[in-house]
Amino acid sequence: MLRKETDPGYDTLPVLFEGYWEYANVFNADVLKQYEIAYRLIGNAKEEAQFQKHLENLVPPSAPPSAKVGSSKISKRRSFIQNLSRKYDERLNPAFAEVQSVFEEYGQRREEFADGDLQIELGRFLGWLRIIYAPKDTWKEVELLAKSDRRPRIIHYIDEWVAVEDTKAGDMFYADKELENIALLREHFLTPEKIEALDYNDMFEALSKVHAFYDRLRFVSGGLSGLYDQFRNDNQLPQIKNAIKFLLHGPGVSLDRAYDCIYDERYNLTGFGEHCVMELLGWMDSERPPINGRTIKALRFLGFDVGE
Repeated sequence: MLRKETDPGYDTLPVLFEGYWEYANVFNADVLKQYEIAYRLIGNAKEEAQFQKHLENLVPPSAPPSAKVGSSKISKRRSFIQNLSRKYDERLNPAFAEVQSVFEEYGQRREEFADGDLQIELGRFLGWLRIIYAPKDTWKEVELLAKSDRRPRIIHYIDEWVAVEDTKAGDMFYADKELENIALLREHFLTPEKIEALDYNDMFEALSKVHAFYDRLRFVSGGLSGLYDQFRNDNQLPQIKNAIKFLLHGPGVSLDRAYDCIYDERYNLTGFGEHCVMELLGWMDSERPPINGRTIKALRFLGFDVGE
């Protein structure tokens, strides 16, 4: 035991703790799933080292710095992945889950979504909220709120959402098409075999159901056909298939794969950045909600501290 009065090393403890904390993996549902898979495959390992070796094939090991302060630095890739994990797993995903919980408890839904996946309605609700009530940078001006104050604010806008007649106002989608859109996306990308069998027309049709990707129409001349041509010119079909298969069905932790699809030249696609990747992953991964730029701004508008 170290004592402040007698041990010189006592004052280094906060620095050591901060170093270990920053270096640690964020323990999320993806990592837990990999632990479960490892345990099921190997069973009751006779030695801890045997299980550890098997586990590291599924979950990259965390190698914290030594006890000597400043003796190790976090790699750029690892640091970026941990920042991505903290952004989504510690801020955005819990915020989305809180809105979902209020929806479930309040029990009010639009008729066209009532029998479908609630996450699909939540995605459209948050997209609509951003367009109608938080245009431009007005979402930044909202005060951060405690959970008890967020709930009535969320309910107020749920009432507005349920009552509104024109769900397309200010947007490029009609909300009542969304169940059909996401069903098509999930069917096309269900397995690696299905992805491999797609031609470019079917691939583009599925990707165009990702709102963050469809929103690129604002920056492309020629409408949907212009986006079709540009994406095809920038990315070869085998490259697109490889990236989507890796993101949705590749090995290891999904957020690590997402990072590679955003930053690694082996998997990243021109015109399909972070918001496209994270939204698509959310539509296909039951452990993650579909998060895009509109979602983030709408959550901030509701009073969540999700960064900017």
